[in-house]
Amino acid sequence: MKKYWVTNLRVLATLTVILLHAAGYGSLHVKKIPLSDWWICHIINVFGRFAVPVFVMLSGYLLIGKYEELSSFIKKRFSRIFVPFLIWSLIYMIWSNFKGVQSERTPWALGDFISKILVGNGGGSGHLWFVYMLLGIYAITPVISRWIKGTETSANPLTKRTEILYFLVLWFTGNVVYTLLNKWFGIEIKFELRYFSGFIGYFVLGYWLGNSGTILPKSLLILSFLASWALTAYICYDVSWQAGKYIYDYTDYLSVPVMLMSVLMFLLFKQHYDKPFATGVMAELDMSSYGMYLVHALILRILSRQFHINFTWIHPLLGIAVHFLLGVVFSYLIVKIISKIPKAGSWIVG
Repeated sequence: MKKYWVTNLRVLATLTVILLHAAGYGSLHVKKIPLSDWWICHIINVFGRFAVPVFVMLSGYLLIGKYEELSSFIKKRFSRIFVPFLIWSLIYMIWSNFKGVQSERTPWALGDFISKILVGNGGGSGHLWFVYMLLGIYAITPVISRWIKGTETSANPLTKRTEILYFLVLWFTGNVVYTLLNKWFGIEIKFELRYFSGFIGYFVLGYWLGNSGTILPKSLLILSFLASWALTAYICYDVSWQAGKYIYDYTDYLSVPVMLMSVLMFLLFKQHYDKPFATGVMAELDMSSYGMYLVHALILRILSRQFHINFTWIHPLLGIAVHFLLGVVFSYLIVKIISKIPKAGSWIVG
């Protein structure tokens, strides 16, 4: 049975990432642009923070428990992500050597190109951090999946949920509780929980929530998301304006507000939007989502630098809207054209 909510949510997350990158740079200009202009960029930036965690949660829901053989997993999943990533890393570096600012350029030497790929952000491709993270999660997926499958065969039906909950509690403690205790009270706890740190928690959380039978009212999920969005935006504004620079504490992907927004959006679509919607368009965008993620930053950069279409163009709302829409259209068209290349297309755009 087709899960429409997965397609709907993944397309929304893809479009939201592009919108976030069209507006997010403006939110860094604390006290450097009019406050009303900054707020427009800022509220879009805060809204878009759910997209990356949702991508990881969807991956966990779709992959955990379905893994079978290591060789087929590497061929079908890992290589499908890694090869396009490698190609586009090179494209960003080459493009930036001709059109980028000085800080984005890479010396024309094989060792320098390899070094840039290893450390990341080559050619100003900072958005590819997501792929570095995803590849790390994919590397441990066989282990995580075998663990989940092992709990499913347990004689005790509570074993699976208890062990997953145990993992998630330790993940939350290590990422959030430890961080807050250190920041607010200067307490640095030494009990080792790095094994439960980072985005791996979202991966397992996606499996947990995706297989949960609990149904929450749509109105409750929507109102909770809007409240979280508004409160996060205000708190982030308050601390950033006092500091005179943008403070990421409340919009970090592993912060409590972003975790809450991500869970609410995930549950909203799973429980209430599992229905077909513009199926042809959604299927096309869904199939092109990874390629669009890879290419969109270059398109947005060209539109901004060469044509000055960004949040500073005429009015922030119009500038961001046009920047976003053109970014989506051109990213999709490029991915679609490349995908038509016989045999090689899928290796370039996934």
